[in-house]
Amino acid sequence: MTDHPMRRSDRALSPDEALAVLDDAAFVTLSTVDEEGHPYGVPLSFVRRESTLYVHATNQNGLKFDCFRHDARACATAVTDVVPFFANGDFSTYYRSAMAFGFMREVEPGVEFKRALVDLCTKYVPEAKAHIGEAMRCEGPNTSVWALDIRRVTGKAQPLPPSSAALASPNTGQAR
Repeated sequence: MTDHPMRRSDRALSPDEALAVLDDAAFVTLSTVDEEGHPYGVPLSFVRRESTLYVHATNQNGLKFDCFRHDARACATAVTDVVPFFANGDFSTYYRSAMAFGFMREVEPGVEFKRALVDLCTKYVPEAKAHIGEAMRCEGPNTSVWALDIRRVTGKAQPLPPSSAALASPNTGQAR
């Protein structure tokens, strides 16, 4: 993939800041291509461990798995802290975003598989931690885990100007 320079490099985040955006995000959109070269992006729950993003789904075949198997290249994107605002005569949006580029691989049942599922359950439903083992015994045979091994991560952020706080509308796009 050609590494294009970021147009607004003044908004660039460091790799560590971009990883922090991923950590703060509730979901990512994982994008790849199908066998005919058509783009395919799907929003997924995920968890990051070091330089790998983990996602899970049923182990039944479908378009997502066909795409991963056809071409392992993938990109996960996340956006957090979205706040539309009006300042100095302009409409804009405060945000933090990250893009993680890498290759997908299916995680075989074993320690990495179980650890990814525990991390996913703990991220999304921490109050049910005591039930993870039971759920894995019941649902594990019907579950697949995929890993995006990150090769490159980028991020970008637009700061919220102090003068626009009264005209900002968090996450809704609706004027106050």
